[in-house]
Amino acid sequence: MDISRKWQAAMIAILFFCALAVVSSVYTMTPLTQALMASFQINSTQAAGAASIFSLFYAVGFLVFGPIGGRYGSKRTMMTGLIILGVITGLSGLAEDYQTLLLFRALQGFFAASFAPNALIYVFQVFEERQRITAISFISFGYVTAGVFGQIFATVVEQYYSWHAIFFAFGAMYFGIFLIMLLVFPKEQRVINPFRLRQYPQSIGRLFKKRILLYCYVVTSVLLLSFIGMYTILGGYLQNAPYFLTDQHLLVIRSAGFIGMVITFSSGYFVRKFGATVTLRGSLSMSVIGLIGVGLFSDPFLITIMSILFVAGISLTFPVIMLLIGKWGGEERATASSMYAFILFIGATLGPMLAVSFFEAFGFMVSCFMLAGILCIGSIFSLFIREKMEEARA
Repeated sequence: MDISRKWQAAMIAILFFCALAVVSSVYTMTPLTQALMASFQINSTQAAGAASIFSLFYAVGFLVFGPIGGRYGSKRTMMTGLIILGVITGLSGLAEDYQTLLLFRALQGFFAASFAPNALIYVFQVFEERQRITAISFISFGYVTAGVFGQIFATVVEQYYSWHAIFFAFGAMYFGIFLIMLLVFPKEQRVINPFRLRQYPQSIGRLFKKRILLYCYVVTSVLLLSFIGMYTILGGYLQNAPYFLTDQHLLVIRSAGFIGMVITFSSGYFVRKFGATVTLRGSLSMSVIGLIGVGLFSDPFLITIMSILFVAGISLTFPVIMLLIGKWGGEERATASSMYAFILFIGATLGPMLAVSFFEAFGFMVSCFMLAGILCIGSIFSLFIREKMEEARA
């Protein structure tokens, strides 16, 4: 599709901001535990449910909206989901009891899932091959920065206004992005293969018969698991003896991860120079070394440096694995993208639980080593990803 450079830049910027805004909703409840406990007279375990129920329905939604995008068009599915998400998010701020808030959070998570798989499909339909990695890099950067942005934004808005205002603000963001998409985004290629629900299991089965996709999914499963797992236990570790770091200090350490995330923008250069598979193996190795270093060193400064290396490796892995899955999904790219997002956020759900279990049983250092060991599994499977072999079989 013939699109000018300025128009492409505008589209990529919109995709980035949409990725940032949508995925930030995953993390907005993390700093609001005390506010929800006070507002609804609930305990901390119940308050955590507002985050967990979103993640659960978010993962389930991926299995639905990818194939729907393949049937009705990725742009139409993205934009319809976005406007419904805006309405539900705004209504969430009006919830007067906790059960209603949980219902809205579940619906939020479900319709938020309309973006990720369809954004990947849309990029492959609208952008030329050379621009795809750039677009995917910016989308990926939006995903990884949302983990920090969502928490900071929610904290600031809650301190100056209330937790209700957070939902109103995000609802307004979604409406704004919808209107800009309506004006800027061109129509994608016409959908040739209509989606039929009864064919969905067979479609998934065909995907898992492609070894390159199977290996990519194994790599995908360990990314957010290790990423969110490490950050889940890092705060508790540094706030206790012998460090006793304050919330402000922790915010600085977490924010330092932004430095590592910037490498996402270099993914296109590395892929063109070294190839996707070599870049993938290098980025995973970088993340494993960084995570081992986080557990190995005791000085907060060195921990911060190693966390930057860890985040850099994870951040570089995301666009490369998305590129490979988008490429080898072929005609079933919608289902392949849905499975990618589903597996990714199942890992995000399991990461905190595993990390806390490791931390309580073995302490911080061993927990980091165990998470690094899980990440190593992805690194090992990346060695089996050989595009030339797959091309020969095609």
